Amino acid sequence: QVTWKMVTGIAVTSRPGLIGSLLVGVVTAKTLSLVHGIPFVGVNHIEGHLLAALLKDSTYSPPAGFDFPFLGLAVSGGHTHLFRADSPGRYFLLGCTVDDAAGEAFDKFAKMLGLGFPGGVEVDRAAIHGNVSAFKFPRGLIHEDSLNFSFSGLKTAALRLLETLSAAEKESRKADLCASYQEAIVEVLIEKLRKAAAQTKLKNWTITGGVSANSRLRARAAQVAAETGATLALPPLRYCADNAAMIGLAGL
Repeated sequence: QVTWKMVTGIAVTSRPGLIGSLLVGVVTAKTLSLVHGIPFVGVNHIEGHLLAALLKDSTYSPPAGFDFPFLGLAVSGGHTHLFRADSPGRYFLLGCTVDDAAGEAFDKFAKMLGLGFPGGVEVDRAAIHGNVSAFKFPRGLIHEDSLNFSFSGLKTAALRLLETLSAAEKESRKADLCASYQEAIVEVLIEKLRKAAAQTKLKNWTITGGVSANSRLRARAAQVAAETGATLALPPLRYCADNAAMIGLAGL
């Protein structure tokens, strides 16, 4: 029931991402803007994720007291970035992956095990009944003072381990493999978030992006936030994956 006369602006993802998709979206937005005489604004994809925690609908709103400034951990298939968000449009990068993103690490491991895509969902599901200590995987840069991340070594270690297992062993120990691998990623993400909180003294945190749908990451984040007295905003799953609402909010 919305007409073009009711629309006051168009927000479009302009970067970063797959260039073909971005070109289609931006050209479409520009065309609609010209035809209807309304402004359009290009929005950074990661900024949309950072603001997802501030969205509101009939069943979700951010926790009481959650507002700027806050720590934002944006974790997806292409990004693992840790920001200090001071106000709308004002963000400071504290750390990011030096190689692979956490989401890619999940997807590649799922492919190694012959699970489906997207891999993160499949690993999360298989890990529910697994032992997180069954296999020892490396935690890249976890002891470094830097707030950067690294997951390429984890992927290599997983590949080497799986090469030593038979197909039957992989299948019978799938839950333990997924739980142990997932734990290595989650432990690094949580530890870097904890270090960032200690450095910035910020008590408002959000974890967003596709990987923030991971059940183990959400549980550990809630546990650490409770232990440290932080206010944690975890968007519902519909706002974790790429969505138009977060881009619209950033556009506003």
